[in-house]
Amino acid sequence: MDFSKAADRSHTNSIKWDSTAIENISANPEAEPFWVADMDFPTDSYIAEAGRKVAETGIYGYPSFPLLTAKASEWLEKKHGWKVPAEEITFAMGLLHGIASCMDLFTEKGDTILVPTPAYRPFREITANQERVMIDHELGYDHDRASFYLDKERFRKDAEKARCILFCSPHNPSGIVFSEEELRFILETAKELGILVISDEIHSDLVHPGKKHIPMNKVNESIGADCITLFAPSKTFNIAGEHSSFIVFSSKEKREKFRAREHAMRLDEPSIVIGELASSAYEHGLEYNKELCAYLGENVKRIDDFLKTSGSGMKMVNAEASFVAFLDCMDVYDKVKAEAEAHPEKYTGGNGGGILSRFFGVNASVAVNDGTWFGDQWGRFVRFNYGTSQDKVLAALKRMAEALKAL
Repeated sequence: MDFSKAADRSHTNSIKWDSTAIENISANPEAEPFWVADMDFPTDSYIAEAGRKVAETGIYGYPSFPLLTAKASEWLEKKHGWKVPAEEITFAMGLLHGIASCMDLFTEKGDTILVPTPAYRPFREITANQERVMIDHELGYDHDRASFYLDKERFRKDAEKARCILFCSPHNPSGIVFSEEELRFILETAKELGILVISDEIHSDLVHPGKKHIPMNKVNESIGADCITLFAPSKTFNIAGEHSSFIVFSSKEKREKFRAREHAMRLDEPSIVIGELASSAYEHGLEYNKELCAYLGENVKRIDDFLKTSGSGMKMVNAEASFVAFLDCMDVYDKVKAEAEAHPEKYTGGNGGGILSRFFGVNASVAVNDGTWFGDQWGRFVRFNYGTSQDKVLAALKRMAEALKAL
């Protein structure tokens, strides 16, 4: 796979490339998109071929995929060395759906949900929509080192007030890959306090060379906490438009309760396209995945090298996994804010985003997620999607750096 050639997605019904959505966050409908968390790379050739075969038949009747969870099981063992019997893996119609259903089934209205922040915005929305109370647990942050970390003492204090922990591993948007010792701490804390852990591991297959992801429920095999681990092929193979995910429950009772609810709602069977793409991905996609992880890791090195010598005042945080990274703009934020306040007429397009995302949209023609999308207190950061060709990544960063240096 030649990842140096990004696909043209401008006419593919992509929300990432939708000019109205781009204008809303960046005040510039023509800004180049580096926001929504999907990549500009074509998926693996085996997966593309599976999709073509579905289309060529012209038949879209009721499907049957009795081996789908077996293929997910094989993937877990190949990729993560985790042996989970196929019968213990449960299909769900998308990872966010799985999280929402688990929260609805296994917590009560008014329950407190500990969420490490900065947090993927839907975590907040799911919690609020289900009338749960979010404990906004801020990860530790070292500005000098541009590094987020798990502050165990504060985590323990917040966990004592929680009924459930909604975790993200590897973490989005920071890109932290948690160590086995950190995961053990979380699970042992949860077991001692008698609280549920829901672990979103959608970015788990995209850990960069030199780091290793360990599934939460794999660690939990020697601990025995109440834990639910969710994973998916969507980010891994850039097929997020086909909503599919898989769940491993530590509790058989919870697994059967979840399956019964999904069956009652008629949400327990994949569509024909989901089934074909996910099956092909997990059966044939390991080499593609290895090459992709290496390319993304190289992108991170190039970004870090550029920012350290750019004089822009931006820093890249952890970024040990996936293809999105938080950029620390603390050292230049006050200048950006002063510019926005002095020239409000420049930033009138759209009605979303924040100070930084609108500044970069107008002055660098780069659309990024404002840090406030991950919590109001994170407005001095932006999330930058580097899941595209290195030349596009570096060209966008140069424009961002030039805009900042011109202040």
